[in-house]
Amino acid sequence: MKETQIRTFLTCIRCKDETEHTITYLNEQISRVCCNACGKQLDFNIDISYEIYDEVLKRIRTKPTRMTEEYRNHLKQFLLSLPARILSKPYRVYRESKEIKGYFQKYNIRKK
Repeated sequence: MKETQIRTFLTCIRCKDETEHTITYLNEQISRVCCNACGKQLDFNIDISYEIYDEVLKRIRTKPTRMTEEYRNHLKQFLLSLPARILSKPYRVYRESKEIKGYFQKYNIRKK
């Protein structure tokens, strides 16, 4: 999951003027637009389960291709890094699962 924020100038409904807004994206979809001047916030409902499922499915499908490319381009580096990557994988999965849990809590609270 990737949550990104950008700042831009938009016309605010409450301020009735062009003010700076923060736009929050979750995996390339707008999840929130917030006026930095008055705090007016517009939330968009995002199906977080679908977003996570879609991202994980893409990563699983492309993993063989990514590993083949890495193997072909940098064989020595690939072979040397493989043991460390295998040992660190459980921790990386745990860390990512905590991050996903945080997104579920954040976006399910906003839905209500």
